[in-house]
Amino acid sequence: MRQWLRRVQDRSTVVTRTACRLGLVLMISGSISQCLRAAPTVEQMLAFQPRQKGVAISIPAQADYPLCKVELVQGTSPGSSGWALRDPQGRLLRRYMDTNGDRYPDQWCYYKDGVEVYREVDSNFNGKPDRYYWLNTAGMKIGLDRDEDGVIDDWLALSPEELSQLAAQAIATRDYRLFQTLLVKEEDLQALGLPNREIERIRELRKQTEQKFRQACAALPQLNETTRWMHFEAGPPGRIPADTYGMKRDVLMLYRGLVIVETAGKQDVIQLGEMVLVGEAWKLIDAPGNPMIAENTQASVPDELQLLLKKLADLDQRHPPSQGTGPNPALARFYLDRAQLIESILTKTKEPADRALWVKQLADTLSSAAQASPQSDRTALQRLQALADQLQRSEPGSDLAAYVAFRELNTDYTIKSALAMKPEDVLTLQNRHVERLIQFARTFPKAPETADALWQIAMHLELQNKEAEAKNYYQQLTRTFPPSNPNAAKAAGALRRLELEGKPWELSVPVTSLNGQTYNPQSLRGKVVLVYYWASWCKSVPEDFARLRKLQQDLGSQTVEIVAINIDENQAEALAIVKSTNAPGIQLYAGGGPDGPAATYYGLMAFPHLFLIGRDGKVLDHALELSSLEAAVRKAASK
Repeated sequence: MRQWLRRVQDRSTVVTRTACRLGLVLMISGSISQCLRAAPTVEQMLAFQPRQKGVAISIPAQADYPLCKVELVQGTSPGSSGWALRDPQGRLLRRYMDTNGDRYPDQWCYYKDGVEVYREVDSNFNGKPDRYYWLNTAGMKIGLDRDEDGVIDDWLALSPEELSQLAAQAIATRDYRLFQTLLVKEEDLQALGLPNREIERIRELRKQTEQKFRQACAALPQLNETTRWMHFEAGPPGRIPADTYGMKRDVLMLYRGLVIVETAGKQDVIQLGEMVLVGEAWKLIDAPGNPMIAENTQASVPDELQLLLKKLADLDQRHPPSQGTGPNPALARFYLDRAQLIESILTKTKEPADRALWVKQLADTLSSAAQASPQSDRTALQRLQALADQLQRSEPGSDLAAYVAFRELNTDYTIKSALAMKPEDVLTLQNRHVERLIQFARTFPKAPETADALWQIAMHLELQNKEAEAKNYYQQLTRTFPPSNPNAAKAAGALRRLELEGKPWELSVPVTSLNGQTYNPQSLRGKVVLVYYWASWCKSVPEDFARLRKLQQDLGSQTVEIVAINIDENQAEALAIVKSTNAPGIQLYAGGGPDGPAATYYGLMAFPHLFLIGRDGKVLDHALELSSLEAAVRKAASK
């Protein structure tokens, strides 16, 4: 124990497997009474400290040590156990676990105000942490330490805000090694499946990354270890569909971001360029200063603007907790205060591109305030409507005016939808919303938001069985926007689906079997086939599978075949439902979610979705209702 204490108190010493073989854990596999006698002291539990810097955790006052409690905890997996430390109020402070039952700790958990905010994990069970997790209020970062030296080599999860914080830290401290962990890597490019020309473009950019990084540092000599990240501003991410360039999956991009930092009371702006989402981690494609992205990547911030930005950053730190949907006066007040600060910032901002970012922030903030406001308070919505009117007068037909107008009409619809109780009221409200969307599309025919508006219009009409009218809007969408636009791609799929009857149905994407049965088109010849697209969030799936199974049993598997295609992003969730429901037929996993390739190919908008295919292999019904399932299948089988 003394040797362990000496090791743990000196965090510069590598924590070896022998050093971690604690009195903490040695007795865990014994009886409870033995464990309690071997319980570590409060001092021993607090001897561990996070390896990564800047983690805010709760530390009790020494006078409270006698009131703290060390207790044995059992893990969720067989053989897993550990020790937990609680403060005098019973809130967790620390938890150290052996998750695989080998009597060595492999998980170190740290808490702030009773909530876990940071975790170190030894994933290969060799006594050395190799993964670092920031959790709950501390963020979403997951750092990977490949050589287990305590220094993060790569990021498995990273939000855009966290990326901007680390980029600012790297520039302020001239730490190129840290900056390298934020860059997209060769294996990332391969995983994304980018086209060769894009990979070559990024490789060329990477050749000058270190030079550009050094130039950015030299341009900001006033930044140092005391520099504080204040705020990050960026537009919404853009989605590049996989089929645009023959990629493995859709790619999400951010094209521009502003990082505001403060040093000794003075603020500066660093502009970041392109960012791409790899798994759960946003990564930089290039270093700051890329002339292809923008000029003047750093700018001095006037004193008045500095004060406003500081107030905004301070306000954002006091974001009140959400309480689900519906009115939340505290949250509404927060967003209204935030909107007022942004309006003040706009009066001090001259650069058009920067102004556009702040106007979008203002619209989004007012939208959030309106949705959180009590029903009787229309202040935020009226301010959002006034902003939309003002932009339409000053910048008629512009993309910025469209951005704000689209948020206003959707916010108005969301608020009114929450108040509509009767079915006839809901339908009236939907029709009115569609009328506003149609007017929006006429006013802003080529704005980015118009693609979404046209999709909503067409979807509404199709759900009302007005397919001819829906086709007109789907066609307008495909004519106006390129195939790379997600809504245009879905519209093309919807047109394909609406014109499918009398034609063969196609399995357009790679799939894997969920129940061992493989898909073979040849084996379906002469059978009536039901193609059932589904997702785990569809509550009717267990009941639907039971109905489909009974129908197949009644008519025989030589007469009716079921091909079920799951679109979940998580295959494990789909597999669990297939097993628990004893799902019938050929169960296939396509993945991708509701906006993935499988759903997009036929423009599917609601799940589950049924196709009925006749014995000749041609589609009989492109949207079969479950209420008419049995009659339709029996009719098809009789032919």
